[in-house]
Amino acid sequence: MSDGTNMIDEKTGEEKTSSTKENFVEEPTLVSDFDPTRRELTINYTRVSRRYGFILIIISFLVSVGVLLSRITIYLNELLIEFVSENPFIIVGIFFIIGFVIVSIVELPISFYLHSRLSRRYGLSKLTNRKWLQRYVKGEIIGFIIGFPLFEGFYWVLRISPENWWVWSTLIVTGFTLLFSFIIPIVLLPIFYKFDPLEETHPELAEELIEMTVKAGVKTTSAYNWRLGEIATVGNAGLLGLGATRRIIIADTMLNQYTKDEIKWILAHEIGHHQRHDLWKRILLGALSTFLIFLLTHIFFTPIAGIFEYPQAIEDISSIPVLGLCFWVISALFINVPSLWYSRRVEAKTDEFAMRIIPDFNIVKSLFIKMADQNLADINPPWWEKIFFMSHPSISERIRNAEMWANN
Repeated sequence: MSDGTNMIDEKTGEEKTSSTKENFVEEPTLVSDFDPTRRELTINYTRVSRRYGFILIIISFLVSVGVLLSRITIYLNELLIEFVSENPFIIVGIFFIIGFVIVSIVELPISFYLHSRLSRRYGLSKLTNRKWLQRYVKGEIIGFIIGFPLFEGFYWVLRISPENWWVWSTLIVTGFTLLFSFIIPIVLLPIFYKFDPLEETHPELAEELIEMTVKAGVKTTSAYNWRLGEIATVGNAGLLGLGATRRIIIADTMLNQYTKDEIKWILAHEIGHHQRHDLWKRILLGALSTFLIFLLTHIFFTPIAGIFEYPQAIEDISSIPVLGLCFWVISALFINVPSLWYSRRVEAKTDEFAMRIIPDFNIVKSLFIKMADQNLADINPPWWEKIFFMSHPSISERIRNAEMWANN
């Protein structure tokens, strides 16, 4: 449930932070209206971020079209076969390494610009340029470690089963989705963030949150203070993982600004996802979406490859621009909008579930106001942004729905 405010010393201009535990003991209070200063800042932030977003979409599209029309991958494949090796594993591996390095080099200045001109400029990030670069490199290394074997495995499946690859690939992708759902809280997140047992910093709250999950029939015995405040001012929380890896995480940027009841409402929302089996439903929906993308790609790949004069064997690595084009078009036309609509519907249902557990509208209203101000969220985004980009209802919708449920 994601959607921070740092304080600036007027004399030094530096950010001031204070102990999370001390702030929480001071008992933050409920609020009833948005902060005008944060709303004005949000307008500027939203305008700039949308402009950059559209520019990135245009750049990505033009680069993809340029690669497709240049047929550069065909020439690269021929050079590798002639001067390096005919072994498909070696050729596919070199393709991945070259593509990964080029994308990383191109993304580095763009990502840095977005960090400095958006996140840091508007006070959402606390990272220095050096620390940001360290995290960027770390992310690229992790991406390479995960991506390389997946890429090799995908093309191996294409080679051994060119007629039925779409079935096997769907099963493999779904299996990896399940695996990552288990390991993200215990393996991947700790690489980038620090976590402290919540009972060490907020023992009473930890006990109450775990008691909530037990009463709701959702198994978990772990609650953690997510030290997000070391790198950002935004707020976030969640109930992550499956089975033995399920754990409650609450960012310290929320612990020091939100009341206990507000934090409990957030957890109630997350419990709703688990009680309604939303994670399993999303895994199933993801499997069906992947199956549809792969199947339609299998059907249309050969004629599209012929149009652009690429090899019509889908397992030929030199035709990867056509494969990428098929994936992108099918996702854009058939998958993204329905998936986002479904996600917004699910989030609304879990808001309703949380209202049944904590049906106090004042708590919910205060929570969403704080979240919007802390994260500089647009409370009334335009319709096209909602349809094509948003996985959650807007803040104004969530407040209106909560008021309706509370009245009923």
